[in-house]
Amino acid sequence: VQGAAGMKFHSAKGLNELIEICQEEHILCIADEIMTGFGKTGKNFASDYLENKPDIMCLSKALTAGMFPLSITSCSQAVYNGFLSDEVHKGFFHAHTFSAHPLGCAAALAGIKLLNSPEIVKKRSAINRAHNIYVQEIKSHPKVAEVRVKGVILAIDLNIETERYGNLRDKLYSFFLERGVLLRPLGNTVYVLPPYVIKKGELQKVYQAITEALNTF
Repeated sequence: VQGAAGMKFHSAKGLNELIEICQEEHILCIADEIMTGFGKTGKNFASDYLENKPDIMCLSKALTAGMFPLSITSCSQAVYNGFLSDEVHKGFFHAHTFSAHPLGCAAALAGIKLLNSPEIVKKRSAINRAHNIYVQEIKSHPKVAEVRVKGVILAIDLNIETERYGNLRDKLYSFFLERGVLLRPLGNTVYVLPPYVIKKGELQKVYQAITEALNTF
């Protein structure tokens, strides 16, 4: 899933083949899982849809359930071994003031525990089902060019011509905000990526606001 590019979805099969080609040529592949990680696409990581795994993975945001700014860059054993040496100058040195912040790490451990809890797994499935039900309601609407769901991500491309950074986004943002709903459209793409603890009534309020927007703009 591409995030800020408009919540575009790509074939896992195609990505898997691309990574295979890169690995045959010894080209490192980096997976940006900052937005897609920790269950957003239905699996714990988008890379879990692939047989060929990336060499490096970037994690943040939901790593701490959004409670604390913390990020991790993880890597394969092969990459790790590339910097493993008894000679100091061959090591990979990096740190900053807040590296391995104790509070952030504690929040991450708690968030990961919650991620795999039966309650959250059930919530994630419920959001996905609700998204798919809503898709059936609006997919034939004349203002809907395309609608797609992956895990808890719902993306709706509006059948409205606009520049990438035109004022439609601002108008939609204000429209939703006036109705007590915080959505951040990307051009003519309206997407919903709710927290797993969202209540059924709250999610329906989001859908209602989107339907109103479809009938207004």
